[in-house]
Amino acid sequence: MSLNGILLTLTLLTTSSLAIGQTNCVTQLTDLNYIMNSKKQGLLRFEKSNANTDFSYQSEQAFSDYLSFAYQHILAANPRASMPCPVLTDTYQLLVKQQQRTSPPNIVDLIAPFELRQNNNHKAVLLIHGLTDSPFTYHDLAQIYFQQGYTVRTLLLPGHGTAADALSSINAKQWQQAVDYAIKRTIKDFDQVILGGYSTGAALLLNYLTVKPANPKITALMLFSPATEPHNKNGWLAKWIDRIPFVNWIDKDADIDFAKYESFPFNAATAADDAMRSIALPELIERQLPNLAIFSVMSDVDTTIDTRASLLLLSALHDVKIRPANSLDTLVYYGDKTTITSDFPKDYRVLNPQCKNATCKNIHGISHIAVVNSPDNPYYGIAGAYRNCGSYLDDDTLYKQCKTTEKPNIGERTAENIAAFPTFQRLTYNPYFTEQALYIKQFIKQVEGSQDNQ
Repeated sequence: MSLNGILLTLTLLTTSSLAIGQTNCVTQLTDLNYIMNSKKQGLLRFEKSNANTDFSYQSEQAFSDYLSFAYQHILAANPRASMPCPVLTDTYQLLVKQQQRTSPPNIVDLIAPFELRQNNNHKAVLLIHGLTDSPFTYHDLAQIYFQQGYTVRTLLLPGHGTAADALSSINAKQWQQAVDYAIKRTIKDFDQVILGGYSTGAALLLNYLTVKPANPKITALMLFSPATEPHNKNGWLAKWIDRIPFVNWIDKDADIDFAKYESFPFNAATAADDAMRSIALPELIERQLPNLAIFSVMSDVDTTIDTRASLLLLSALHDVKIRPANSLDTLVYYGDKTTITSDFPKDYRVLNPQCKNATCKNIHGISHIAVVNSPDNPYYGIAGAYRNCGSYLDDDTLYKQCKTTEKPNIGERTAENIAAFPTFQRLTYNPYFTEQALYIKQFIKQVEGSQDNQ
């Protein structure tokens, strides 16, 4: 490295260290100067060290060993891992009560994989997050399952929890290896298992279930904004563009969101595309999904995933001859129900919540990233400090306005919404979360009832 390069690196590290030392993960969200510097200079875009990534993912290894490994990996590689982060979700407070975390939390404590433990090994739910996310994705949903008597386990997909650049050297096979380990280990440890996946995590679960031998311990599959096909049909080009020297990033953002990467390398798109191709319908229909019930949640205006492709996949899997448990299949569909085409199975239970209170008024579509978070989430919710302004990465003026305007317009970042409103914030919480929680509880009771009758 040249002398100028060394000096620049030292300057960025010093700037980052000073900012981190003077604030916490919430107050940093209001430091517009730091946000803009981080966006421009990539202060948080790169891991701080070549941390140990060596975990064998053999099912003989205890899940507690995996949790310890993942925590230490984040601590070593994430540039803000030790930053105070006073985001006290119900799940975090329960982890403290169970003596698995301390209070107040640092960032590593909130984004590391966790296990909410019951006092038995009867039943568990394993939850897999999506691309660029972390297990913080499940802090709200975890409460629903725990209240139903389930031990809740989460996984950190390789390349996540540290810095966005970590996704530049990852592939879908590594994600699948981690998911396979978590499923096998959880089946070993519990009598009944529900699998839940958000976005890319849903695709990885579907691939496992249709490739591996069926296991009667797995009783249900729950899919949140499942990744089936990208909304942008040019995703397959990412692997070729990534081979061009010095062309590494699709998006360069500030990465100020402690729980989710905001910058996005081309290789991440390649890996995600590979994960989705593994469950592409022409191949998937040649396999067989085990006899378990499916619960799905999706939005009609999802701009990350093609909702029509997801509906086609659910239709293909809804086969009473192969899978009698399909009588319990449930779809929670946000938006215009008439966009569900006539070829969707008529016997599918479709729930279509309608706006009845102030929480959902003036929201312009439920976004891909919103479905898993409660309006009460202290970080992503109505009163949360974080704002998703990724629609304006190429326009600093609009980006700043989105971050600072008193009352931004919120919803899914469709082309129509971006054109209609001067500043637009992508929705980060689900205004129908209370109803969704009720639907999940009803579904679980039905699944458990069907198991008792077998």
